[in-house]
Amino acid sequence: MRFPAEHPLTIVKLDPVGRVVARYPGTIHPAAPGWIAIVADWQLGTVEVGPLRFEPGDRLIEYFSFVEPINAFALFAPDGTFKGWYANVACPAYLEERTLFWRDLYIDIIGAPDGQITVLDEEELEESQLSQRDPEGYACILAARDRLLTALRTRAYPFHLYG
Repeated sequence: MRFPAEHPLTIVKLDPVGRVVARYPGTIHPAAPGWIAIVADWQLGTVEVGPLRFEPGDRLIEYFSFVEPINAFALFAPDGTFKGWYANVACPAYLEERTLFWRDLYIDIIGAPDGQITVLDEEELEESQLSQRDPEGYACILAARDRLLTALRTRAYPFHLYG
């Protein structure tokens, strides 16, 4: 399904077991083949995650892969200043009608403008006991984390766009 730029969509975030945890509006932004990019405004209060601070009025350009198990959000202050990357290990995104769904898979990674990289939530993955329940799924999550770290360090798409 292809949509023109500026086309409105609803974005739905699912937790690792598939429950809806967030739903918000966005508009389509140009992206590379195999990806969809969405512009969305931060609608929650102030949230600090590692070295990154999300605040009311911030704008995100969110890059979702339809192939790779990752996504990445470029965060900007209201004045346009780039604040950093927030990336997720996730199932590949999918579209249904005018809704984009993505399923978060525990591990998050922050890329600061100064190049510092912070990996978050590895303990949450361990606490899930996925390594015992689904060793193959667990290994896939770790492999996706490693690919995401490499993409950040080498500034592969979409990380070469900002920062």
